[in-house]
Amino acid sequence: MIRRYQHGDHMFIGQIFYDAVHQLACKDYSHEQLQAWASKPIGFEHWQQRCETKKPFVKEFCGQVVGFIELDADGHIDCTYVDPNFARRGVMTELMHAVKMEARKRKLAKLYAEVSITAKPFFIKHGFEVVSENTVDIDGIKLTNYNMSCQL
Repeated sequence: MIRRYQHGDHMFIGQIFYDAVHQLACKDYSHEQLQAWASKPIGFEHWQQRCETKKPFVKEFCGQVVGFIELDADGHIDCTYVDPNFARRGVMTELMHAVKMEARKRKLAKLYAEVSITAKPFFIKHGFEVVSENTVDIDGIKLTNYNMSCQL
């Protein structure tokens, strides 16, 4: 089931973020980069505040959130993460379809995102194109990502 965030989902979302970064992105980023991107302890209060504001789309399976994606009012996709146990099972495709349907309802002309090396193939598969390559600095640690966009 795809639905919008409900109070309490942030506990799943914070854990999904951490696990996805460390278990899925580890083939594309160094340990040092992964730690800069997502370190322990997981900031569940941060995720609660963020989710209460952004109200991400979530995929629920057997009462558990297994993936999420944020869509801002201007078409910006901020966070896109899946529980590693559910990776490559269509979870993120379902979420992307929900986001695109919502964007069309809002009459948005395009979607755009800053996308990791790991997520780049997924976004390309869903019609996004690379606009530019970036170097992000997190506390002195540099990571590569991409500005990508998709016309609707």
